[in-house]
Amino acid sequence: MSNIYDALRSDQGKRLELTNELNDEPTPSIRLPQKGNSPTSTSRFHEESELLALAQTIATRLPNPNQRVIQFIGSGPGEGTSTLIREFAVTVAKHSNKPVLLIEADSIQPSQAQAFAMEVKPPLDYALKEGKPLDGVISQIEQSNLFLASLSSYFFRSLTDRSHFHSTDMWKTARNQFSLILIDSSPANASADGLAICEFVNGVVLVIAAEKTRSAVAQNVKREILKREGNLLGIVFTKRKFHIPKSIHKHL
Repeated sequence: MSNIYDALRSDQGKRLELTNELNDEPTPSIRLPQKGNSPTSTSRFHEESELLALAQTIATRLPNPNQRVIQFIGSGPGEGTSTLIREFAVTVAKHSNKPVLLIEADSIQPSQAQAFAMEVKPPLDYALKEGKPLDGVISQIEQSNLFLASLSSYFFRSLTDRSHFHSTDMWKTARNQFSLILIDSSPANASADGLAICEFVNGVVLVIAAEKTRSAVAQNVKREILKREGNLLGIVFTKRKFHIPKSIHKHL
């Protein structure tokens, strides 16, 4: 078992509340508060202990260390998906002995390269298709254990017509190099790309803005993920508003 899974399971940080909010079909929900104003690489919107708790929850639902391709998807723009997965990737990479790969797959509003002040390299799928080394298509974030890559629009078209990729082997090259592969995908209601990749990953995390996204919208996205045989790991609520002081709320 990889070091990252051992670390996530032994973490003693704050545990997040698990509930079943979208009750047409039971699905675990993971609540995350939101704070701060600017989604930059230096700002922290979520506490490290909460991100580690989220990582532990994912590791528990995917105990096989070979199952480590995780997609984060929101129902629409403004859910905080890109910010959440970026901070999650930074935190997990910090606690891992092996590299973590964050993949920019949001063709509507890509943000990861700008957030890390990185130049965009050729898309990752060019190397995946040929089984070539990833050196020319990934970028290391400073001197950390985190690397950044992107996927082209052609990649998603090839998933639809199944012309180049297989669900069983398309991530093989990346799996061999990284302890965790995280995919920041386009919002489900803004592009078909995000839903197209659901069946080709090991797990899907649905991100919903608390007190903003309508329940019917979230339920529809959930059904679409399951319809495509996506393994829905749970729902993360972002941008929570505390109507009582947080110091009191966390003890309730």
